[in-house]
Amino acid sequence: YVHHDIPLPSFPLCLALGSVVGSYQSNENDGITAGNYVAIGSFEPGIEIWNLDVMNALEPTLVLGGMDTRGSEEEWMRMQMPVSTSANGGGKKKKKKKNKKKDTAGGLREGSHTDAVMSLSWNTVHQQVLASGSADGTVKLWDCTHSTSGKKGDYIRPSATLTHHTDKVQSLAWHPSEGTLLATGGYDRRVCLADARSTDSQSVKTAKLLADCEAIAWDPHNQQYLTVASEDGVVQCWDVRKFGGDPVWSMIAHEYGGVSDMSYNAHVPGMLLTCSIDKTVALWDTLNPSPKPTPCGSKDMNVGRLHSVSCYPSSPWLLACGGSGNEIAIWDVEGEDSIQKRFAGRTSGDANVATSNIEEEEPDVDFEAVMAAGDDQATSKALEGMNKSKKKKGKKGKKVHKRK
Repeated sequence: YVHHDIPLPSFPLCLALGSVVGSYQSNENDGITAGNYVAIGSFEPGIEIWNLDVMNALEPTLVLGGMDTRGSEEEWMRMQMPVSTSANGGGKKKKKKKNKKKDTAGGLREGSHTDAVMSLSWNTVHQQVLASGSADGTVKLWDCTHSTSGKKGDYIRPSATLTHHTDKVQSLAWHPSEGTLLATGGYDRRVCLADARSTDSQSVKTAKLLADCEAIAWDPHNQQYLTVASEDGVVQCWDVRKFGGDPVWSMIAHEYGGVSDMSYNAHVPGMLLTCSIDKTVALWDTLNPSPKPTPCGSKDMNVGRLHSVSCYPSSPWLLACGGSGNEIAIWDVEGEDSIQKRFAGRTSGDANVATSNIEEEEPDVDFEAVMAAGDDQATSKALEGMNKSKKKKGKKGKKVHKRK
């Protein structure tokens, strides 16, 4: 049954789940609350954040960017006040003047996107930080607990704006453990690695694609690998420590319709899911790609053209996808013998499976302080740090990806 039914001002394009935000209502924690929140991007330039712990909520907890409605709210309050009858029409004339002022003062909030919000990603290290990509070609970083003016009830402005893309930003994803490393992909046929501590476009690492980027995913078990799916059906994987060169592996996942979304299984190393508008979900084994991942089967989900796919966080064998048929399909692969034969021995806790070789960095105390520090060579330093941690670990366990 439907647990939540939230009306939105425009058709949604993306969403991201988070746990820490600030609210306009002050409390003992200065408005900062932890819970279950969803950030929603739509055809509007604003980002709405809703509290999923509240049933039948009337308004979002926060709105990042979008239309500046503060003046209109004040005007509405004035209109509710009784008008003195002793004035000979003076009150009506004043109202007209105020309405004219309202019309000329309308506009977007400071720092807002100017077009549709196409992608969102919540940082798993700095849990209050949200990244957004827009059709206006920019990437914005928001600290959802920080108001730049410090005034009660004032809206939140972006901590940084990245302008390294020249076209729409279709997808982005924070690194699972490097809290300042952000991967972005756009319709300029580039995938980029940026460091949140630097807004200099010259420090951004880039790799070229043959078609528009559709989805980005980090391998949760081998976090040095970034996987990108594009509109022509090609999926490529790069080692970000050598980013910009040839990919570690490349394959054609869906020949007809391209790849609309993909997801790694957080419980089963090497299991990659892709979906397409050809109405199918495909499973791939990326554990030993020689020279490319091994196909492990596909299935027509019977819900129309597929636009998204993901794995259930609490189970290694459940996956869900949504399509143009206005339905969600769930596939339990535990009953698929061929899939179980290949992946059953790899579930979390198996000592024979290599895990990430990247050490988690210590979370910074204040994201705003990190942003203020800045660093023109931040991306290079972040990648060098990943190289050093790899060398310290040595050759423990089995290599997951091999270059041909």
